[in-house]
Amino acid sequence: MAQGTVGIRPKHLARWPLVWMIRIGYTARGIVFLIVGGFALLAAGGLGPHPQGPRDALELVSERPLGAYFLWTLAVGLACFAGWRLLQSIFDADRHGSSLYGLMRRAMLGGSGLFYLVLAAATGRITLEHRRVSEDQSAREWTAWVMAEPLGRVIIAMVALGFALVAIGLVVKAFRAPYRDHLDATEAQRNMAVVLGSFGILTRAMVFLLLAGFLGFAAYDGNSFEALGLAGVLRAMQEQVYGGVLLGIAALGLLAFGFFELIEATARRATAVMPQGPRPSQRRDLP
Repeated sequence: MAQGTVGIRPKHLARWPLVWMIRIGYTARGIVFLIVGGFALLAAGGLGPHPQGPRDALELVSERPLGAYFLWTLAVGLACFAGWRLLQSIFDADRHGSSLYGLMRRAMLGGSGLFYLVLAAATGRITLEHRRVSEDQSAREWTAWVMAEPLGRVIIAMVALGFALVAIGLVVKAFRAPYRDHLDATEAQRNMAVVLGSFGILTRAMVFLLLAGFLGFAAYDGNSFEALGLAGVLRAMQEQVYGGVLLGIAALGLLAFGFFELIEATARRATAVMPQGPRPSQRRDLP
């Protein structure tokens, strides 16, 4: 591990409470993507009215029998994933180091941790009160509030740029597939995980790029109505020529990422395997 990096010893990462926190977290994240992807696929096939974002989709799930119990369980899982992301960021569990690139990667992991912490809280809150507005409306209200402040349009433009940079990072990640060496699996299983993971990550990159585009136009025009959430982005695809095909591809990508997360839940090691380290088959930090 690079000097100056605060790290976690592998023996601590291998302890069962943390191991199960990681597994539960990845499972919960995968379930969210499977739910969103499932709604999108139904909409693409004409079996549903329109695709849903995470919170809107989970609200529909809450209306089913035992939906509230399911959402509370899911909220706990998402909190576990948020905790793991924060551990990756603060204690550098994946050994990104303290270089500029490493610090950027860890900052992104920290941002992801905060996002899933908010999503976990929002998931639990769904069971307590009905939301008054959709995700798209929330995005527009947030954008309008920021743009009303001094330099608000500049701030929105910077957020859009951040989304675009995340999209670029996801594309690089999809082609490099660094998660291959994090899996305790056979070569065939690892190849399958790479196929699902790369397809899903490229889909997420496209979504982030579209989010950046809509938010950038909102900042340029000074019109918060142009800002969209995930549901709005998917609906924008649906409204294009061959929109059903475009939405179907995006839905399959989201489903692929959901299944990839389930693979990570069962096979991912808590610590990374660096190129100069032992082969994945020789190292088993997760029991």
